Amino acid sequence: MEIYSTEEQQEEAIKNFLKENGLNIVVGAVLGVSGWLGWNWYSDKQLAEKEAASAQYEKFAEVAQAADVTLETVNSELNQFVAQYGESGYAIFAQLIAAKQAVIEGKFEQAEKSLTAAAAQAESSSLKDLVTVRLARVQIEQEKFDAALTSLNAVSNEGYSSRVAELKGDVYLAQGNTDKARSEYQAAADKGGLETNTVLKMKLDDLALSAKL
Repeated sequence: MEIYSTEEQQEEAIKNFLKENGLNIVVGAVLGVSGWLGWNWYSDKQLAEKEAASAQYEKFAEVAQAADVTLETVNSELNQFVAQYGESGYAIFAQLIAAKQAVIEGKFEQAEKSLTAAAAQAESSSLKDLVTVRLARVQIEQEKFDAALTSLNAVSNEGYSSRVAELKGDVYLAQGNTDKARSEYQAAADKGGLETNTVLKMKLDDLALSAKL
C-alpha cells in the first residue's frame, strides 16, 4: 500500500477512494450485517427444531414404553414422528423402540423394517454397528441366514467382535454346519465372550457333547 507523506495527501486519497468505492463499501456492509442476521436466524431455527424434536421424542417414548402398548400404537406414533422429524437423530432411536416392540410381539419382519431404516440413517459407525447387530439377530429369527451373515460382516467395531462371532455361530448351527458353528463360538469365547455370557458356554458344551456321540 502506498505511503503518503502528508495528512493532506492521505485525506485526499481517502476521499477519492470513497468516491470510487463508497457504494460498494455500503453494500458490502449491508450484506455483511444481513449475513450475520441470517446466520443467527438459521442457528435459532435449527435450535428450535432440535428442541421440538427432543420434546416430541420424549412423548413418543412415553407412549411406546407404556405397559399395555401395542405395535400398532407404536407404529402409528412412529409414522407421525418420522413425518415431522424424520431427519433428526431422534428418528433413529424411535425406530429402535419400534423394533423392540415388534420383537416382543414376534413380528420380526416389522422389526427388520425399523432396524433397516435406523441403520440407513445412523451416521456414527458405533451406532450403526449396534443397529446392524440387532438387525442380524432379527434376520436369524426369520431364517434369513445369508442376509444375517451379510449384516454381521458389515460390523467393524471391535467391541462387537465376540457378539458377531457368536451370531455367526448361530447361523452356521441353524444351517447344520457344526464345524463352522464351533469355530465361531470358540472365536467368540477367545474374544472374551465367556466372561458375561453363560449361554455361549452352553452352546460350546452342547457342540462338544454332540461331537462325542
